[in-house]
Amino acid sequence: MRLRYRYATYRYGNGSQQQLERYYREILHDALRQSQQSVIQRSTTWRPMADIRESADMVTIKIELAGLSEDDFEVTLYEDALIVSGERHDDSEQGEYLYHEAQIRYGPFRVEVLILSPFDREHVAARYQNGFLWVDLPKKLPQAAPQRISTQHRKE
Repeated sequence: MRLRYRYATYRYGNGSQQQLERYYREILHDALRQSQQSVIQRSTTWRPMADIRESADMVTIKIELAGLSEDDFEVTLYEDALIVSGERHDDSEQGEYLYHEAQIRYGPFRVEVLILSPFDREHVAARYQNGFLWVDLPKKLPQAAPQRISTQHRKE
């Protein structure tokens, strides 16, 4: 697994709320389509399943990458997005097979996660274990808010 940092923002079209909603609707549509397919399509890019959790101090992204080694995918962290891409190869012998069921996706894949909270780049942690990639993005501590100080008027 290679973890690269890019000190740039990742562009999601025009970045509007409608664009993001359309993007996530496409992801849902693709996931439903993938689950209903009975024919393997090796040429299309697919999206592995992902969980994105947020707490008060951390954003954790967990991506299912079963059957891959760390050399099969790349992790790129932008200022506002995490991109995981790679390819899963079918290691079975090429030949004439009659598939009774074909649910495992092969070919190139890509996961794009928009990160809305500022995070501490120095303490990002990534690990790959048992077919899952975890990326922990600690949130930046908020700067102390300006504090209003009232003045007291003395009566003389």
